[in-house]
Amino acid sequence: MAPWPYVTEEDREAVSNAIDKAVPWHWPMDPVTELEEAWAEFIGMPHVLAANSGTAALHMAISAAGVEPGDEVIVPSDTFLASASCVLQANAIPVFVDTDYETFNIDPAKVAEHITDRTRAIVAVDLNGLPADYAQLREIADRHGLTLIEDAAQSHGAFYQGKPAGALADMSGASLNGSKCLSALGEGGLFATWDADQHRLARRVLMFGEEIPHQGRDYNARIMGWNYRIDVLAAAFTRSQLRRLEHMSQVRQANGAALSKILSDLPGVRPPAVPDDRTHVYFFYPLLVQPEDLEIDDLPVESFRDAVEQAVKAEGLGIMRWQHQPVPAQTLFQEMRGYGRGCPWSCGHARPGHSYDPQRYPVASEICRRRLVLGQSFSSLGPPNDLQTMRAFADVFHKVLVEERDELITLARAQHARQG
Repeated sequence: MAPWPYVTEEDREAVSNAIDKAVPWHWPMDPVTELEEAWAEFIGMPHVLAANSGTAALHMAISAAGVEPGDEVIVPSDTFLASASCVLQANAIPVFVDTDYETFNIDPAKVAEHITDRTRAIVAVDLNGLPADYAQLREIADRHGLTLIEDAAQSHGAFYQGKPAGALADMSGASLNGSKCLSALGEGGLFATWDADQHRLARRVLMFGEEIPHQGRDYNARIMGWNYRIDVLAAAFTRSQLRRLEHMSQVRQANGAALSKILSDLPGVRPPAVPDDRTHVYFFYPLLVQPEDLEIDDLPVESFRDAVEQAVKAEGLGIMRWQHQPVPAQTLFQEMRGYGRGCPWSCGHARPGHSYDPQRYPVASEICRRRLVLGQSFSSLGPPNDLQTMRAFADVFHKVLVEERDELITLARAQHARQG
């Protein structure tokens, strides 16, 4: 089992060459523009900016969408914090929507009921590496005059109805964190849009609120901006990795399909579903534990989940919980302190009455309660791991759930006794 990211001599050479190109220092550097042009070509979207994180790229998208203080943005309840905190960065209000149990993505059937006259945009997240249902989301966004933003942080190389992740909405933000399917080894992000004006606005956010003409800087901030520039070495490493992304995605898809085929016959866990109209690149390989399959109805799901995690780790396979609760259940939203004194909720621009009751998101809560994930560096489905590696992964689950089932149940009961 090899760790992720998969680093080649070509990657090392690319970073070495970038050092030479970075002296004397200037902006934008060649490796940055080369990455932007390559991502634009890969996804077929004309306007791209490289940033220093996926979080920055999402904030750029929110700002480019014209979201202002007091505006509302629809966000999935089960995601990473950045999908929602980018809205707070614009002094706007995240409005959470529950999850589809099959795909782990935002449930389009529940979006419309959360739209108000303050709603300006929808953020859809391609969670785990599986694109959201953009056909339905597009129809909703168009009907209500909303901007649709794709959070493609986990889905580089995936496709929806033949179109690549990163180009499935009006704008997108993608992470290049070292763990991601397209990796900067450290940190980085990619913003993309179809619209030249949105691109111009996002560039202001990227660099101190300034226009960035190729003829030179005028050092005049037009808006509140940040320093979201990507590091040149991260850009060079990502550009090198991008040359292999198509192949790496094919390996991930084959590995995930092979693992799911085996695990689907094992009681106690549910492998991820993949609708026919899209592909999955398995940044995470999410499993839902199902103790009811083993007819142990008196055992809490939490105890069984923790026992499975402990037993699988004992066999040397990396597995973990991810997102222990829906985002709106996190302290930031429960206490609504925001920037202090309750802003942006209490700053006079937001409509009154916002609150975040976790009980409004029962599906997301149930997923968080049952979920364990493979992936990232500790059990990657990416190359050089292959079908033989997936069989080794599956053997661990067969041992834990079938061969040593009695021991697993005993361990789960002991977990319950300690927790009780």
